[in-house]
Amino acid sequence: MKLRVLVDNNTFIDEYFYGEPAVSFLIEEADKKILFDLGYSDIFLKNAQKMGVNILDVDFIIFSHGHNDHTWGIQHFIKHISESGLKRTKIVAHAQIFNEKTQNGDQIGSIVPEHVISKYFDKQLSKEPVWLSDKLVFLGEIARVNGFENKNPIGKVVVNGLEEDDFLMDDSAMVYRARNGLVIITG
Repeated sequence: MKLRVLVDNNTFIDEYFYGEPAVSFLIEEADKKILFDLGYSDIFLKNAQKMGVNILDVDFIIFSHGHNDHTWGIQHFIKHISESGLKRTKIVAHAQIFNEKTQNGDQIGSIVPEHVISKYFDKQLSKEPVWLSDKLVFLGEIARVNGFENKNPIGKVVVNGLEEDDFLMDDSAMVYRARNGLVIITG
């Protein structure tokens, strides 16, 4: 497995990549290319271009959860593929990834609604694990079994038409089964 950081909130001097308080990774495993989160803006595209990465041949987009610093880049990806052409990429995420999310009245969830996403991407929205390769799995909904989990909601989420406290049940991760143990990839 190879993981490249396309976006995070740090940049190194003399490398001249863009940064923002968000995350996006490019993961290459076996013959698959995976975008893990897309950040706030289009800088994952700009940084990928500076790295010489062809972002148009990704097989999967994985969202760790539905907050804006992980999902808002999708609008720029849609524009990019509309202008450039792309095979139909599959989005893999928790079943509630596109549910409306707010905090103090401000939208903090995906800016592109699910019906628009469906025009451009295949989707596998699941609470269950999804294997992307023999060694890489999207975990789906992660059971909350410890007393320190789910104590404080982050805003509100609409579930089945009703607004409720958002305990980030859509927050997930990926796990890579390496030779020497497990590698956890999280947003």
